[in-house]
Amino acid sequence: MSSQTTNIASKLGIKTKQPWVHFLPKAFAVLVVLYLIGVWFSSRFLIVGDPQEVKCLPGYSVYLVDKKDQSIERGELYMFLSKDLSPIYSENTKMLKFMRGLPGDLIEVRSNSQVFINGNASEAGLSLAPSKLGRKESDFHGKTTLGEDEFWFLGTSPKSFDSRYWGSIHRDKIVGRAYALF
Repeated sequence: MSSQTTNIASKLGIKTKQPWVHFLPKAFAVLVVLYLIGVWFSSRFLIVGDPQEVKCLPGYSVYLVDKKDQSIERGELYMFLSKDLSPIYSENTKMLKFMRGLPGDLIEVRSNSQVFINGNASEAGLSLAPSKLGRKESDFHGKTTLGEDEFWFLGTSPKSFDSRYWGSIHRDKIVGRAYALF
């Protein structure tokens, strides 16, 4: 390309092709930066999907989990590792539920299968007891006070497999706070 054409292109704001020797270092630098951002992102966050047909958290299927956010707040969504929940889930299955009960809270599952936390009604239903577990709903009725580092997790659906069936989760099993994306 002649210098006169280059000057005209420059004045018009038109970029001309660069030689590979100039392009490759820039492309490499961009790729390194993108790689480092990806490593940082994956060390802090998880993006997870809910493949279930019947959702225990209706309305969303994809979530962002912040593994570094270990703040605990009632009513917020968290990912945790399950206990051995055979035959439905194996131990350390990643689960997403709402934190409903904190250490010291009184949890009661009444005969009408309504859950009460410190006397306040929360979610209801134990429909999985007979259908999935082969047990009576009354097997899950009772009261408990959460101990130190124990938390109670519930889904919003009556068909959610949650603390109503398997009790509390210890703090060391909490992966991080989750945020519904879509």
